[in-house]
Amino acid sequence: MNGWIGTKLMSPPPSQQSITRRTFHLDLINSSMSGILEVGFGTFAILIAIRFLDASDTIKAILASGVSAGLLLVPYMQRLAAWTALSTSSFCALLMLISSACLFFAAQLKDPWALATSLFLAQVCFSQLPGFMIQVYSRNYGSNERGKKLAWNFILSAAIGMVLSYGGGTYLDTQSADPGWIFRAMALVSLGSAVALFLIPSQPIAKGNRNPGLLDSLKLLKEDRLFASMLLAWMVMGLGIIMTLPLRVEYLSGSGGLDLSNEQIALVTVVIFSVARIISSRLWGELFDRIRFLFFRISLNLILIAATLVYFHADGLLGVSLGAMLAGVGVGGSKIAWSLWVTKLAPEGMEARYMGAHVALTGLRGALAPFLGYWMLSIMGYEGVAWLSVALVTLSTLLFLRLFTHQRAKENGL
Repeated sequence: MNGWIGTKLMSPPPSQQSITRRTFHLDLINSSMSGILEVGFGTFAILIAIRFLDASDTIKAILASGVSAGLLLVPYMQRLAAWTALSTSSFCALLMLISSACLFFAAQLKDPWALATSLFLAQVCFSQLPGFMIQVYSRNYGSNERGKKLAWNFILSAAIGMVLSYGGGTYLDTQSADPGWIFRAMALVSLGSAVALFLIPSQPIAKGNRNPGLLDSLKLLKEDRLFASMLLAWMVMGLGIIMTLPLRVEYLSGSGGLDLSNEQIALVTVVIFSVARIISSRLWGELFDRIRFLFFRISLNLILIAATLVYFHADGLLGVSLGAMLAGVGVGGSKIAWSLWVTKLAPEGMEARYMGAHVALTGLRGALAPFLGYWMLSIMGYEGVAWLSVALVTLSTLLFLRLFTHQRAKENGL
């Protein structure tokens, strides 16, 4: 098996232009599916745990940390993919088939711990995609078009997720609502993602490529001090933002919050958030290709600081809607920044190794942050957690700012 099966072996190699076009169109389909899954895992899984299962804070934190915990496994999954000799996109398709099976199984479950375990495994599979797809983007897209291409992915992802999730929120408000249908729909979406990914042209991961895990990443950080400094700033910023993500749903639905309806929660956390993300993503994609990355990242940090303060100090629907809008603008650029920034720093041919370290550390902070957020909520309340988040993102901004004059950063467009 070498990733090109059947008639592909007999066909002449396609031109770079046709590869780019085919990748773009199929990845748009995959992104639309991913948008629905992001909303399902990030909003509805936690909302169902709160409203239908009366789940503990531990279970809610597990549901909120599944994607990030899965990122810790990306480097090891890359080694497994190299061993199978499947093409990168075909291996991603296999992972989404497993995710689909876990979601179908979750739809039949009522026990909170069993449901959380099944959803956690589905998220782990789903979370592998960015670490693999960075290799597809680096080969199938030119360096001057990656930001613009991915911006369209995120726009479509947000738009599809927005429309369908609002319907999901309305459905959950009905007296006959069965949360299992949410997970069945997500399972079908995951299956559609698998089909699109299988058709994307890509090459296998070379067996000789060693992609670092969490401990192995320490060696790469020692080898490249600029990369280490960047990841430190990312780590601090990520802790500050991710710890608030499940609390955004909790604030709207749980005790001590605003106690909005499921439809209103979907309106704020998905529709308003997604509209802002859609409108801003195209601009952020253009800016990523044109300006220094550090200025790009710091601008996003400032927007996210404002979003956090407005959201958790709001006392009604209008205030949290404004906070969600600012968060959508910030995330519209942050998704592009997170997915592509290593292409500006990593030496040619080492993008996967750098991305592996970035993804592993993202997984570490993402797995810990929800538990930290719920713990701090019990001590400080919503406003206290918001100010702690702001303090961490501000510190991250200062760390990024220190790198502006670094000679290699200037040379690489960082």
